[in-house]
Amino acid sequence: MEPFPEVENVCAVAIDLADYSDLRTANVYAVGSGPMTLIDAAPKFPGSFEILKIQLEQAGRSLSDIERIIFTHGHVDHFGLAALIREEVGHPIPCFIHTEDAWRVTAEIYHEEMFDEAGERLMALVDMPPDEVAKIQERFSLFAMLCDPVFDVKMMEDGDVFEGEDYALRVIHTPGHTPGTCCLYETSQKVLFSGDHIIGHITPNPLFELRKDTLRNPDYLSLKEYIRSLEKVKDMDVRYVFPGHGQYVEDLPDLVESYRWHHRERMDRIWTALNKKSRPLYHIIDEVFDFVPEYDGFLAISEIMVHLELLIEEGQAELADPGPPAYYRAIRRDR
Repeated sequence: MEPFPEVENVCAVAIDLADYSDLRTANVYAVGSGPMTLIDAAPKFPGSFEILKIQLEQAGRSLSDIERIIFTHGHVDHFGLAALIREEVGHPIPCFIHTEDAWRVTAEIYHEEMFDEAGERLMALVDMPPDEVAKIQERFSLFAMLCDPVFDVKMMEDGDVFEGEDYALRVIHTPGHTPGTCCLYETSQKVLFSGDHIIGHITPNPLFELRKDTLRNPDYLSLKEYIRSLEKVKDMDVRYVFPGHGQYVEDLPDLVESYRWHHRERMDRIWTALNKKSRPLYHIIDEVFDFVPEYDGFLAISEIMVHLELLIEEGQAELADPGPPAYYRAIRRDR
């Protein structure tokens, strides 16, 4: 991976995830030359805390310089080390996250049972075999090892600005990957810290939301919101995109267009599969994806669900039998 370009008052720390994930790295950004803002806090993998400390020290900074931590969203690979950082410095550094994702970092669910009844109901609806469900439960159980909850998190909203002596970070709410996903725009250096909204080497997943009744908008559709959020950032005056994972990005508009094409192609595959035969969604995975890693069954179903939601809204698919398992069918596009 190429080194991040030098940007005044920004220190990029890339923690290698090559042995764990196709995300390649978990990126943490320290912004400011004096008291600084930390953007995201990486997962609690073995050695990740030490890597963060060492790379900050090599850049002439330390954990004690952190005056706040901002989470781009509430997934474990973005807040996992926050509690350890606070423990190390000996005081509760303020941590911020968008209101819609606050429960994700505070919930004891990470230390109890991440794959709860809502997940089990979804797997029954899609007709996932028990052995595949067991693999998903096994993977979810590992998440408890990657983070500690942050119970006193503070809320942030779209348009909020976090300022330091030599920087200003504007919050841009970009729901889709999660309902509370946010990007941060450093106005003087024209850098967009994109979390998982924009990633250069893979197409980010707008994740299916299991708990819509907890959201401000109970009709929330992940993919629809994600596409809207892409439009919010596509034409911004951005010199570099510094993502949550992998290499920095320079060609933001072209990358956004590639995302749009990808999602339309994915919708076409799902429609074609359902047009052949009405069936539960687990049984179309092999027709939608060229390859699914062994423990990524939940992500495959999630991606099918968010695209199916949009097909249904556009009148191109419908629920044929509520089940469980639920059967879906395509609606002829020339109708």
